[in-house]
Amino acid sequence: MKKMERREFLNTVLWGAAGSSLILPSVNLKKLPKSSDKPQEETSVLAQVLGTAQDGGIPQIGCYCRNCLRARKDARFTRLVSSIALIDLIEKKYFILDATPDIRLQSDKALARLGIDKRGRKNAPDAILLTHAHIGHYTGLMFFGYEGMSTQNLPVHCTSRMGRFLSDNGPWSQLVSLENISLRTLHPGKELSLTSRISLTPLLVPHRNEYSDTIGFRISGEKKKLLYIPDIQSWKAWNRSIVEEAEKVDIALLDGTFYNPEELPGRDLSKIGHPLIQTSLKTLGKVAQKGQTQICFTHLNHTNLALDPEGEARKEITNRGFRLASDGEEFSL
Repeated sequence: MKKMERREFLNTVLWGAAGSSLILPSVNLKKLPKSSDKPQEETSVLAQVLGTAQDGGIPQIGCYCRNCLRARKDARFTRLVSSIALIDLIEKKYFILDATPDIRLQSDKALARLGIDKRGRKNAPDAILLTHAHIGHYTGLMFFGYEGMSTQNLPVHCTSRMGRFLSDNGPWSQLVSLENISLRTLHPGKELSLTSRISLTPLLVPHRNEYSDTIGFRISGEKKKLLYIPDIQSWKAWNRSIVEEAEKVDIALLDGTFYNPEELPGRDLSKIGHPLIQTSLKTLGKVAQKGQTQICFTHLNHTNLALDPEGEARKEITNRGFRLASDGEEFSL
Protein backbone atom coordinates (compact mmCIF):
# COMPACT_ATOMS: atom_id res chain seq x y z
CA MET A 1 0.00 0.00 0.00
CA LYS A 2 1.39 3.37 -0.93
CA LYS A 3 2.16 5.80 1.85
CA MET A 4 -0.85 7.94 2.80
CA GLU A 5 -1.21 11.09 4.84
CA ARG A 6 -3.13 10.59 8.09
CA ARG A 7 -6.21 12.52 6.92
CA GLU A 8 -6.25 10.67 3.61
CA PHE A 9 -5.96 7.33 5.40
CA LEU A 10 -8.76 8.09 7.85
CA ASN A 11 -11.02 9.22 5.04
CA THR A 12 -10.20 6.03 3.16
CA VAL A 13 -10.95 3.85 6.17
CA LEU A 14 -14.18 5.68 6.97
CA TRP A 15 -15.46 6.29 3.45
CA GLY A 16 -13.40 4.13 1.15
CA ALA A 17 -14.68 1.46 -1.25
CA ALA A 18 -16.70 -1.90 -0.76
CA GLY A 19 -19.37 -4.03 -2.67
CA SER A 20 -22.38 -6.25 -3.05
CA SER A 21 -23.75 -9.06 -5.16
CA LEU A 22 -27.26 -8.42 -3.82
CA ILE A 23 -29.56 -6.33 -6.00
CA LEU A 24 -30.89 -3.55 -3.80
CA PRO A 25 -33.67 -1.06 -4.48
CA SER A 26 -32.46 1.76 -6.63
CA VAL A 27 -31.76 5.07 -4.92
CA ASN A 28 -30.55 8.43 -6.13
CA LEU A 29 -26.93 8.22 -5.00
CA LYS A 30 -26.27 11.88 -5.79
CA LYS A 31 -28.87 12.94 -3.23
CA LEU A 32 -27.68 10.68 -0.45
CA PRO A 33 -26.26 12.70 2.45
CA LYS A 34 -22.92 11.78 3.94
CA SER A 35 -23.03 11.87 7.71
CA SER A 36 -19.35 12.79 7.94
CA ASP A 37 -20.15 16.11 6.25
CA LYS A 38 -22.22 17.18 9.26
CA PRO A 39 -20.29 19.20 11.86
CA GLN A 40 -20.47 17.70 15.34
CA GLU A 41 -22.31 19.87 17.85
CA GLU A 42 -20.15 20.25 20.94
CA THR A 43 -21.70 18.92 24.15
CA SER A 44 -20.47 17.66 27.50
CA VAL A 45 -21.45 14.07 26.67
CA LEU A 46 -19.50 11.78 24.37
CA ALA A 47 -19.98 8.28 23.03
CA GLN A 48 -16.47 7.01 22.35
CA VAL A 49 -16.10 3.95 20.13
CA LEU A 50 -13.66 1.66 21.95
CA GLY A 51 -13.80 -1.25 19.53
CA THR A 52 -15.62 -2.39 16.40
CA ALA A 53 -14.60 -6.03 15.90
CA GLN A 54 -16.53 -9.22 16.54
CA ASP A 55 -15.60 -11.11 19.71
CA GLY A 56 -12.33 -12.51 18.29
CA GLY A 57 -10.86 -9.12 17.36
CA ILE A 58 -8.88 -8.21 14.24
CA PRO A 59 -6.46 -9.81 13.61
CA GLN A 60 -7.96 -12.97 15.01
CA ILE A 61 -5.69 -15.46 16.75
CA GLY A 62 -4.06 -17.91 14.35
CA CYS A 63 -5.75 -16.44 11.28
CA TYR A 64 -3.90 -15.24 8.21
CA CYS A 65 -6.81 -14.38 5.96
CA ARG A 66 -6.53 -11.24 3.84
CA ASN A 67 -8.02 -8.97 6.49
CA CYS A 68 -5.97 -10.42 9.34
CA LEU A 69 -2.77 -10.27 7.29
CA ARG A 70 -3.43 -6.61 6.51
CA ALA A 71 -3.90 -5.89 10.21
CA ARG A 72 -0.75 -7.81 11.16
CA LYS A 73 1.31 -5.85 8.67
CA ASP A 74 -0.21 -2.45 9.43
CA ALA A 75 -1.53 -1.69 12.92
CA ARG A 76 -3.88 0.94 11.51
CA PHE A 77 -6.13 -1.90 10.33
CA THR A 78 -6.40 -3.59 13.73
CA ARG A 79 -9.75 -3.41 15.50
CA LEU A 80 -10.45 -4.09 19.16
CA VAL A 81 -13.53 -6.01 20.27
CA SER A 82 -16.80 -4.10 20.01
CA SER A 83 -17.49 -1.68 22.87
CA ILE A 84 -18.35 1.95 23.52
CA ALA A 85 -17.78 4.33 26.42
CA LEU A 86 -20.24 6.98 27.58
CA ILE A 87 -18.35 9.96 28.96
CA ASP A 88 -19.63 12.90 31.00
CA LEU A 89 -16.98 15.60 30.69
CA ILE A 90 -18.55 17.76 33.41
CA GLU A 91 -18.92 15.11 36.10
CA LYS A 92 -15.69 13.41 34.99
CA LYS A 93 -17.33 10.00 34.79
CA TYR A 94 -17.18 7.25 32.21
CA PHE A 95 -19.18 4.10 31.67
CA ILE A 96 -18.19 1.14 29.49
CA LEU A 97 -20.76 -0.85 27.52
CA ASP A 98 -19.52 -4.46 27.45
CA ALA A 99 -16.42 -5.71 29.24
CA THR A 100 -14.39 -7.11 26.34
CA PRO A 101 -11.10 -9.04 26.40
CA ASP A 102 -9.54 -5.73 25.26
CA ILE A 103 -10.87 -3.70 28.20
CA ARG A 104 -7.40 -2.90 29.57
CA LEU A 105 -6.62 -0.83 26.48
CA GLN A 106 -10.17 0.43 26.10
CA SER A 107 -10.43 1.70 29.66
CA ASP A 108 -7.22 3.69 29.17
CA LYS A 109 -8.66 5.38 26.08
CA ALA A 110 -11.86 6.37 27.84
CA LEU A 111 -10.09 7.53 30.99
CA ALA A 112 -7.62 9.60 28.97
CA ARG A 113 -10.52 11.46 27.35
CA LEU A 114 -11.57 12.83 30.73
CA GLY A 115 -8.29 14.71 31.03
CA ILE A 116 -7.94 14.08 34.75
CA ASP A 117 -4.79 13.42 36.74
CA LYS A 118 -4.49 9.66 37.04
CA ARG A 119 -2.77 8.43 40.18
CA GLY A 120 -2.44 5.11 41.97
CA ARG A 121 -3.84 1.74 40.96
CA LYS A 122 -7.61 1.82 40.94
CA ASN A 123 -8.82 4.13 38.18
CA ALA A 124 -11.89 2.04 37.40
CA PRO A 125 -14.86 2.95 35.21
CA ASP A 126 -17.84 4.33 37.08
CA ALA A 127 -19.88 1.34 35.90
CA ILE A 128 -19.98 -1.49 33.37
CA LEU A 129 -23.11 -2.28 31.38
CA LEU A 130 -23.40 -5.68 29.69
CA THR A 131 -25.39 -6.71 26.63
CA HIS A 132 -25.11 -10.50 26.96
CA ALA A 133 -23.01 -13.55 27.83
CA HIS A 134 -20.98 -14.19 24.69
CA ILE A 135 -17.24 -14.18 25.28
CA GLY A 136 -16.43 -10.84 23.68
CA HIS A 137 -18.93 -8.97 25.82
CA TYR A 138 -18.33 -9.91 29.45
CA THR A 139 -15.02 -11.77 29.92
CA GLY A 140 -13.11 -8.53 30.50
CA LEU A 141 -14.67 -8.56 33.96
CA MET A 142 -11.77 -10.81 34.97
CA PHE A 143 -9.45 -7.80 35.12
CA PHE A 144 -11.49 -6.33 37.98
CA GLY A 145 -10.95 -9.43 40.13
CA TYR A 146 -8.52 -10.36 42.88
CA GLU A 147 -5.72 -11.05 40.39
CA GLY A 148 -6.14 -7.69 38.67
CA MET A 149 -7.49 -4.30 39.75
CA SER A 150 -9.41 -5.89 42.64
CA THR A 151 -12.16 -3.29 42.58
CA GLN A 152 -14.63 -2.81 45.39
CA ASN A 153 -18.31 -3.06 44.42
CA LEU A 154 -17.84 -1.87 40.85
CA PRO A 155 -21.42 -1.48 39.54
CA VAL A 156 -22.16 -3.99 36.76
CA HIS A 157 -25.55 -3.40 35.17
CA CYS A 158 -27.12 -6.35 33.35
CA THR A 159 -30.40 -8.22 33.01
CA SER A 160 -31.51 -10.54 35.79
CA ARG A 161 -30.69 -13.61 33.68
CA MET A 162 -27.21 -12.28 32.91
CA GLY A 163 -26.75 -11.56 36.61
CA ARG A 164 -27.68 -15.13 37.54
CA PHE A 165 -25.18 -16.43 34.98
CA LEU A 166 -22.40 -14.42 36.63
CA SER A 167 -23.34 -15.20 40.23
CA ASP A 168 -23.96 -18.93 39.64
CA ASN A 169 -20.88 -19.78 37.56
CA GLY A 170 -17.19 -19.59 38.43
CA PRO A 171 -14.88 -17.82 38.12
CA TRP A 172 -17.37 -14.95 37.77
CA SER A 173 -19.16 -15.88 40.98
CA GLN A 174 -15.97 -15.05 42.89
CA LEU A 175 -16.16 -11.47 41.63
CA VAL A 176 -19.58 -11.31 43.29
CA SER A 177 -18.68 -13.11 46.52
CA LEU A 178 -15.53 -11.03 47.03
CA GLU A 179 -17.53 -7.90 46.21
CA ASN A 180 -15.23 -6.90 43.38
CA ILE A 181 -18.41 -6.19 41.43
CA SER A 182 -21.93 -5.28 42.48
CA LEU A 183 -24.64 -6.61 40.18
CA ARG A 184 -27.40 -4.13 39.33
CA THR A 185 -30.47 -5.37 37.45
CA LEU A 186 -31.46 -3.71 34.18
CA HIS A 187 -35.13 -3.88 33.25
CA PRO A 188 -35.79 -3.82 29.48
CA GLY A 189 -37.82 -0.77 28.56
CA LYS A 190 -37.05 1.05 31.82
CA GLU A 191 -34.79 4.10 31.57
CA LEU A 192 -31.68 4.28 33.77
CA SER A 193 -29.93 7.55 34.60
CA LEU A 194 -26.14 7.31 34.77
CA THR A 195 -25.51 11.03 35.33
CA SER A 196 -27.66 14.14 35.08
CA ARG A 197 -26.71 14.26 31.38
CA ILE A 198 -26.66 10.57 30.40
CA SER A 199 -29.48 8.06 30.51
CA LEU A 200 -30.19 4.85 28.64
CA THR A 201 -32.97 2.39 28.03
CA PRO A 202 -32.19 -1.33 27.60
CA LEU A 203 -33.97 -2.98 24.68
CA LEU A 204 -34.43 -6.74 24.61
CA VAL A 205 -33.28 -8.19 21.27
CA PRO A 206 -33.34 -11.74 19.84
CA HIS A 207 -29.98 -13.52 19.64
CA ARG A 208 -28.42 -16.89 20.45
CA ASN A 209 -29.34 -16.82 24.13
CA GLU A 210 -27.49 -19.91 25.36
CA TYR A 211 -26.48 -18.41 28.71
CA SER A 212 -28.36 -15.14 29.02
CA ASP A 213 -30.78 -12.94 27.17
CA THR A 214 -29.46 -10.10 24.98
CA ILE A 215 -30.06 -6.37 25.06
CA GLY A 216 -29.15 -3.28 23.10
CA PHE A 217 -29.34 0.30 24.36
CA ARG A 218 -31.04 3.54 23.37
CA ILE A 219 -28.80 6.21 24.86
CA SER A 220 -29.76 9.83 25.53
CA GLY A 221 -27.27 12.64 26.03
CA GLU A 222 -27.71 16.39 26.35
CA LYS A 223 -28.89 16.93 22.79
CA LYS A 224 -28.73 13.67 20.84
CA LYS A 225 -29.63 10.00 21.05
CA LEU A 226 -27.70 6.90 19.99
CA LEU A 227 -28.93 3.35 19.34
CA TYR A 228 -26.37 0.64 20.15
CA ILE A 229 -27.13 -2.91 18.99
CA PRO A 230 -23.90 -4.88 18.42
CA ASP A 231 -25.65 -8.27 18.32
CA ILE A 232 -29.08 -9.31 17.06
CA GLN A 233 -30.46 -12.42 15.35
CA SER A 234 -32.12 -10.49 12.53
CA TRP A 235 -34.18 -7.35 12.07
CA LYS A 236 -37.25 -9.42 11.14
CA ALA A 237 -37.01 -11.48 14.33
CA TRP A 238 -37.18 -8.37 16.53
CA ASN A 239 -40.56 -7.39 17.96
CA ARG A 240 -39.67 -3.77 17.24
CA SER A 241 -39.24 -2.05 13.88
CA ILE A 242 -35.57 -1.25 13.30
CA VAL A 243 -36.69 1.46 10.88
CA GLU A 244 -38.76 3.15 13.58
CA GLU A 245 -36.05 2.71 16.20
CA ALA A 246 -33.38 4.15 13.91
CA GLU A 247 -35.58 7.14 13.13
CA LYS A 248 -35.87 7.93 16.86
CA VAL A 249 -32.12 8.56 17.20
CA ASP A 250 -29.34 10.65 15.69
CA ILE A 251 -26.75 7.86 15.53
CA ALA A 252 -27.21 4.10 15.17
CA LEU A 253 -24.31 1.70 15.77
CA LEU A 254 -25.61 -1.61 14.48
CA ASP A 255 -24.59 -5.23 14.09
CA GLY A 256 -22.49 -5.51 10.93
CA THR A 257 -20.79 -8.83 11.69
CA PHE A 258 -20.99 -10.21 8.16
CA TYR A 259 -21.32 -8.45 4.82
CA ASN A 260 -22.68 -11.37 2.78
CA PRO A 261 -22.89 -15.19 2.83
CA GLU A 262 -19.73 -15.57 0.71
CA GLU A 263 -17.54 -14.87 3.74
CA LEU A 264 -17.97 -18.29 5.35
CA PRO A 265 -18.29 -20.94 2.64
CA GLY A 266 -19.80 -24.17 3.87
CA ARG A 267 -21.44 -22.57 6.91
CA ASP A 268 -25.10 -21.67 7.26
CA LEU A 269 -25.05 -18.02 8.33
CA SER A 270 -28.73 -18.20 9.24
CA LYS A 271 -27.70 -20.34 12.21
CA ILE A 272 -24.96 -17.96 13.33
CA GLY A 273 -27.42 -15.23 14.17
CA HIS A 274 -26.56 -11.85 12.67
CA PRO A 275 -28.20 -9.68 9.99
CA LEU A 276 -26.05 -9.34 6.88
CA ILE A 277 -24.91 -5.81 6.07
CA GLN A 278 -26.46 -6.33 2.63
CA THR A 279 -29.82 -6.91 4.33
CA SER A 280 -29.40 -3.84 6.53
CA LEU A 281 -28.62 -1.67 3.50
CA LYS A 282 -31.94 -2.72 2.03
CA THR A 283 -33.97 -2.54 5.26
CA LEU A 284 -32.64 0.87 6.33
CA GLY A 285 -32.05 2.39 2.91
CA LYS A 286 -34.79 5.02 3.21
CA VAL A 287 -33.61 6.03 6.69
CA ALA A 288 -30.08 6.57 5.40
CA GLN A 289 -31.40 8.50 2.41
CA LYS A 290 -33.23 10.98 4.68
CA GLY A 291 -29.91 11.83 6.34
CA GLN A 292 -31.34 12.44 9.81
CA THR A 293 -29.68 9.36 11.33
CA GLN A 294 -26.03 8.36 10.97
CA ILE A 295 -25.98 4.58 10.52
CA CYS A 296 -22.66 2.88 11.23
CA PHE A 297 -21.82 -0.81 11.35
CA THR A 298 -19.84 -2.33 14.20
CA HIS A 299 -19.03 -5.83 15.59
CA LEU A 300 -17.25 -6.68 12.32
CA ASN A 301 -16.05 -10.25 11.82
CA HIS A 302 -12.48 -10.67 10.59
CA THR A 303 -13.85 -12.16 7.35
CA ASN A 304 -16.01 -9.12 6.58
CA LEU A 305 -15.56 -8.00 2.96
CA ALA A 306 -16.24 -4.39 3.95
CA LEU A 307 -12.98 -4.26 5.92
CA ASP A 308 -11.07 -3.72 2.67
CA PRO A 309 -11.04 0.09 2.29
CA GLU A 310 -10.58 -0.26 -1.46
CA GLY A 311 -13.03 -3.12 -2.00
CA GLU A 312 -16.43 -3.15 -3.66
CA ALA A 313 -18.28 -3.88 -0.41
CA ARG A 314 -17.07 -0.65 1.22
CA LYS A 315 -17.99 1.29 -1.90
CA GLU A 316 -21.54 -0.07 -1.81
CA ILE A 317 -21.94 0.83 1.85
CA THR A 318 -20.65 4.35 1.33
CA ASN A 319 -22.67 5.03 -1.80
CA ARG A 320 -25.87 4.15 0.02
CA GLY A 321 -25.23 6.61 2.85
CA PHE A 322 -23.92 4.20 5.48
CA ARG A 323 -20.42 3.60 6.84
CA LEU A 324 -18.33 1.45 9.14
CA ALA A 325 -17.68 2.68 12.66
CA SER A 326 -14.00 3.22 13.50
CA ASP A 327 -12.11 2.52 16.70
CA GLY A 328 -11.52 5.76 18.57
CA GLU A 329 -14.14 7.92 16.89
CA GLU A 330 -16.46 9.99 19.04
CA PHE A 331 -20.03 11.21 18.83
CA SER A 332 -21.25 14.25 20.76
CA LEU A 333 -24.58 13.46 22.39
